[in-house]
Amino acid sequence: MTSTDEIADFAADVEYGQLPDGVREAAKRRLLDTVGVGLGTREDRTVDAARRGLISDGPSDAGGCRLWGTSESAPAPRAAMGNGIAVASGNGPTFLSPTPAPVGGSIGAAVAAADATGSTGETAIAAIAAALEVHGECAWNAPLDGFHPATHTAVAAAAGAGRAMGLDPATMADAVGIAAARLALDAGDRADPVPTGNAAAAAIQACRLADGGVPGPAAFSAPNGWHDRFGAFDLDFDPGCERVRDAAVLPYDGHPYEQPAIEAAIGLASETPIDPADIDAITVETFETAVPAVDPERVAAAIVDRELAVHRGARTDIEPIAESVTVTADAELTARRERGLVPARLTVESRDGATSETAVEGFEGHPATPASWGTVEEKFHAAVEGTYDRERRDAIVGTVRSFEAESAAELARLLN
Repeated sequence: MTSTDEIADFAADVEYGQLPDGVREAAKRRLLDTVGVGLGTREDRTVDAARRGLISDGPSDAGGCRLWGTSESAPAPRAAMGNGIAVASGNGPTFLSPTPAPVGGSIGAAVAAADATGSTGETAIAAIAAALEVHGECAWNAPLDGFHPATHTAVAAAAGAGRAMGLDPATMADAVGIAAARLALDAGDRADPVPTGNAAAAAIQACRLADGGVPGPAAFSAPNGWHDRFGAFDLDFDPGCERVRDAAVLPYDGHPYEQPAIEAAIGLASETPIDPADIDAITVETFETAVPAVDPERVAAAIVDRELAVHRGARTDIEPIAESVTVTADAELTARRERGLVPARLTVESRDGATSETAVEGFEGHPATPASWGTVEEKFHAAVEGTYDRERRDAIVGTVRSFEAESAAELARLLN
């Protein structure tokens, strides 16, 4: 059974120079995606309220970390919380495990810790890779029956933040133990972004407590620990952090399970002349657990606009089309989901009786068809165009693409 010591030994040993080139690039793409999503949700009501609450005591001192997209700084745990909430409120990178596991909180904590400690870009990339390797292994192998997915974030974020801070394995083990013991959340509303922010903050606080000498519990193997609560499990860490590539980039503004239906709608509308005014019915067939996640309005918007990087809700122009959408579960597609795919089939029936159909096994950004830099950058610009002008957006993209030669502090400066 996996222990806090094993997690700490792994995370403390992750080095930029040992990561394959593909993993380094994948980590940077997920960093850019995380930043873009966090900036794109800055006007969300919960995100704005959290940000105001986090700076209610006044400006941070000079050692504070950036709350992305604002002129405000905050101590690292608060910055990680605010940025984690912002990313969790949107369509950030996600492991498509049995319980979808957003990883924005883990990345945000690693970046905040790197910013606070003046870490190099190479160290920050190693910290992100360590966090995602731990997060991915937890997502796939440590079931979360009855607990919020942010429970995994606490442990993964502690591993990433600890790596950014340069904690030794013994101190890291204390930090992971403190983080794991402090956060075992009731599931509640899995869409609630606040637990992710809490987890990111708890992770950095755990690292600081451990660094100050506070011992951590054996939170995995102790009585009533993770192995008792979730059942025995083993995590098998890869020194090359290949799990980084398993974190899906979600190109469309929607639930992870909704991505293939949206891609099918965009693909069909792009390849087949479909007049929205002639649509009589749209049928989306997908796997069973995806049915409640597919939003008819988003499918309609994808058909009409042939893109959905950003979704503007409550659109009267697509109401009739959205009302024609039916979403059903298909046994064959459900079986494919059990083999790791995320399939969908979409059929459009016109008023004259003609039908058009397409099927997909995933989407661009799924680990089987990884998102390119072009896809990630296109999503970033669409999400952030209301926050920064093109020059600033290009500077952020350039900084992340060459992050080895940059630093988290330089990225934070650009996110002012």
